Amino acid sequence: DDAEEEKDDAEEEKGDEEKGDKEDEDDKEDKGDEDKEAKQEKPKFGHRPKSLNSVPVTNTTLEKMPKKSKGSSSAIKINEDGKINTYYLPGATVVDNGKSVEYRPPYRFYLMKTDTTDYSKEENFYKPIFPGKTFSVDMDFRGQNGPSCGCNINFYLVDMPVSLPGKDKDYYCDAQCFPGLGCCHEFDMNEGNENVQQITDHACTGHYSQDSTWKCNKWGDPEVKITPPEFGKGSGNTIDGTKKFTFSQRFDVHGNGLTVTTTISQGGKTLKKTMNSNGEMQNMLEKLQQGMAFVTGYWTAPDMNWMDGESCGSGTEHCSEEPAYISNWRITSNGSPVPNPSPDPSPSPSPSPSPGPSPNNAEMTCGWCNSGSCGSCSEEIGWCSESEDHCKQCGAKSKWCPKSQVSAKGTQKQEQQEEQAELQAEKKED
Repeated sequence: DDAEEEKDDAEEEKGDEEKGDKEDEDDKEDKGDEDKEAKQEKPKFGHRPKSLNSVPVTNTTLEKMPKKSKGSSSAIKINEDGKINTYYLPGATVVDNGKSVEYRPPYRFYLMKTDTTDYSKEENFYKPIFPGKTFSVDMDFRGQNGPSCGCNINFYLVDMPVSLPGKDKDYYCDAQCFPGLGCCHEFDMNEGNENVQQITDHACTGHYSQDSTWKCNKWGDPEVKITPPEFGKGSGNTIDGTKKFTFSQRFDVHGNGLTVTTTISQGGKTLKKTMNSNGEMQNMLEKLQQGMAFVTGYWTAPDMNWMDGESCGSGTEHCSEEPAYISNWRITSNGSPVPNPSPDPSPSPSPSPSPGPSPNNAEMTCGWCNSGSCGSCSEEIGWCSESEDHCKQCGAKSKWCPKSQVSAKGTQKQEQQEEQAELQAEKKED
């Protein structure tokens, strides 16, 4: 009996040990799952995009794109030191008489001298020399449901075209050096959505401690990221990303050093961020002074957390794909006044009744006029109408007028007809 009892105790003890071992294994497995889950939930804010999700406009993709709305074209008007010059973003939807670009994913566009999709020739690109200049635009994401988490509206510079067409057949390159695409300097002037605005310098020195195989700095240095409470969705931020704002970027050269100052303004509020010079910026300056291709577009990704994770978290993102608008494009020389358009000839003075009191600024606006009379004007919107000085910089047809004399519609229909006629004439010439 004693022997039988000892046997039962030994089996019970062995069972308890096996049960304990199994519990330990379960605990380890549970802990492993927790660690794995924690690792998955850890924000990957420092990572860059895994792929380029934007599509270039080529002859092939152009056929698949939705038809443009009536009155739109690919001709973009840029105010350069007071002179309105016309360039092209082939495939883009340019509205408001050439002053505004409507963005929808997944396309990217190149700033060209003519309306061509031949990206193999460098002479076809318009490459502004930004050092010593300031680039400004008005940006509008239009409300709480506008482009937010997972959306990327951007404009940036790359050293294209490269020698090979690449998988997209557009001779593209950037600093991420994606398979099938070229590898080159990239300066991200701006990329973002309603939650964030980001500026990044991606130079290519070939010497990076993060990864010895990098030809270019994939992470970027320096990087400026503007997030809540400075920039974001809602009035609680200095700049409300759901409402129109002005984005301005100034490039200053000091010897062989480059400083880039970004200013974002909205309704009397201003943010200013400076990207100071370092070795990477000096390397980029050489390319900027030679001129780089201007790229702009709108793309989406479920893992855009590297850019907007501070507001959107580390989970899967779903872009709303709502449109964005960038308007009133301006390039101004630093340190010199912008030339005003030639004034309209003044008529000979004639006797007239004593004028009433002059309207104040709240009653004034900027008009786009077909003649010297304010009654022929259609009202400008955004930056141009903020002040008389701004209005003077918006082209020869811009005039500071009383709001009561400017028609909201004005001669817009007539201007659209003129634009259509110009486009038809261009097609005939082609």
